[in-house]
Amino acid sequence: MAWRSLIPEQELTDVRQDRKNAVGIEKYKISANALYMQGEYLPLKAVTGVRLQPSTYTPNCACGKGIPVYKLRVDYGTENPLVLMMEKEKNAERLLSAISDVNPGARIERASAP
Repeated sequence: MAWRSLIPEQELTDVRQDRKNAVGIEKYKISANALYMQGEYLPLKAVTGVRLQPSTYTPNCACGKGIPVYKLRVDYGTENPLVLMMEKEKNAERLLSAISDVNPGARIERASAP
């Protein structure tokens, strides 16, 4: 599979090796260089801010009965941020922590429950 950078001018030199060293957290993988999801990756050096907030996911308009989830809004200098949905709060915190460890200059926010 060919991995595509969300920021074309910031591609990794050896994506295959970097992804092999990545750690899986739910449906995402994160390494010291990038965040991987569905055939694409985001170089972590580009991240300017991350916001973690509780939310709900309502599959197929299920009459207002939503599944509690956690969303990570990852800003990386474009008009539209990357929004990652995670099932467990501890996994969302792990991913947030991993991003801030690699990029300590990124703004970190935690929103309270709606």
